[in-house]
Amino acid sequence: MKDTYKINDLEQIRLLADPLKLQLLQAFAESAKTTKQVAAELSESVTKLYRHVDALHDSGLLEVVEEKQKRGTIERTFRAVAQRFEADHSLFSDEAGQNGADAVRETLRISEAEILNVLANASDDEQAIIMRIRGKASPEKIAELRATLKEWIDSVLNCDQSPTDDAKEIGGLIAFYEID
Repeated sequence: MKDTYKINDLEQIRLLADPLKLQLLQAFAESAKTTKQVAAELSESVTKLYRHVDALHDSGLLEVVEEKQKRGTIERTFRAVAQRFEADHSLFSDEAGQNGADAVRETLRISEAEILNVLANASDDEQAIIMRIRGKASPEKIAELRATLKEWIDSVLNCDQSPTDDAKEIGGLIAFYEID
């Protein structure tokens, strides 16, 4: 399994804009599993997940690591092709046109719904951190901030992946960019 997979296809971006598919990819990035095992983890119907898993596999985000004959059918074990997924920024350039802009908007809409839900249901001790910031810095400082952000993201993604009873899922939307 690769450490980082560079997404260079808008269809893959659209797939990962779907919260359930993103959860599935996360589950398969933790370890190789069958669809049935992931369904149990997510408390979802296995039949509901088959088409989502197939879509992730068909798009190249999941790979089959094992196939077993089981009662007249084949049980496949999948894993994510990488631990981390990053979108190639050229997908959203002017040359990509409306499709790139639509993919960004869809990702932001899904994130907006998730954030609003968290805010509506958060208790005082579970406050989300939400801010929009702007600042000025030298190119060297910007490079340092970008490296620090990447290091922090790596630390979040490399947290202990073994599930515990008190483990909580976290989410984030990060956009770090220079303003013209």
